[in-house]
Amino acid sequence: MRILQLSDPHLVAAEQGLVRRRPALAHFERALQVGCALNPDLVLVTGDLCQDESWGGYVRLRRALSQHARCPVALIPGNHDHPLLLDAVLGRTSATAPADLLVKGVRLLLLSSHRVGSAAGELGSFQLRWLEQRLQCAERRDLPLVVALHHPPIAIGDAGMDAIRLLDQACLEELLRPHRALRAVLFGHIHQHWQGFWGKRPDVALLGCPSTLCSFKAVQPCPLGRADDPGGRLLEVTPDGAVQHQVLRWSSV
Repeated sequence: MRILQLSDPHLVAAEQGLVRRRPALAHFERALQVGCALNPDLVLVTGDLCQDESWGGYVRLRRALSQHARCPVALIPGNHDHPLLLDAVLGRTSATAPADLLVKGVRLLLLSSHRVGSAAGELGSFQLRWLEQRLQCAERRDLPLVVALHHPPIAIGDAGMDAIRLLDQACLEELLRPHRALRAVLFGHIHQHWQGFWGKRPDVALLGCPSTLCSFKAVQPCPLGRADDPGGRLLEVTPDGAVQHQVLRWSSV
């Protein structure tokens, strides 16, 4: 199963709207053009979908995805999102978090770390209980598992980003770490490439994704030497659990 991960497009209602002095929609459409040419089985967008949290912004997102994505789409709200509007506009055409998906023999669990009124993230007790129950599902328990959310499940070593971290990241790690089928955790929020692991699960890749809009100062060097360019990530997981992943970069529009 091939996942195209894009993140943090920060769309707005206006078609030519600028965010951080860049045309957010044009940048996202460029990302879809480059990424979808790689024939993904799933397009995953890990949060901060709509900077102004507007109905019009989510309509822009829906139109862009319908024009460029020729495969299923999964969407996760970030701190710059309105989950109810996201579901209202895109819930019938895309999977939205929380969700338990199965694509080509690989399982993908989507989690929402959106926390009302906060740049930091939180899963909350209800969603953590849901996750615990899903991990115990006998029919899917042994399938290769990828988990995706917006906020990093670990400190990345940047004081500013770590201050707006996932507040209950220890609870998430406690639930996921014993699950032997877990292969990777994907996240956004940090606007940069990042790769790490939990100390007791070095076999599980924790993978941060560049933004399609703009990059923040990188903690780790970009493997392509293009840390300032918009980007994404391509992840391939086979039914036997083998994982390959690569950072994608392209020029700004």
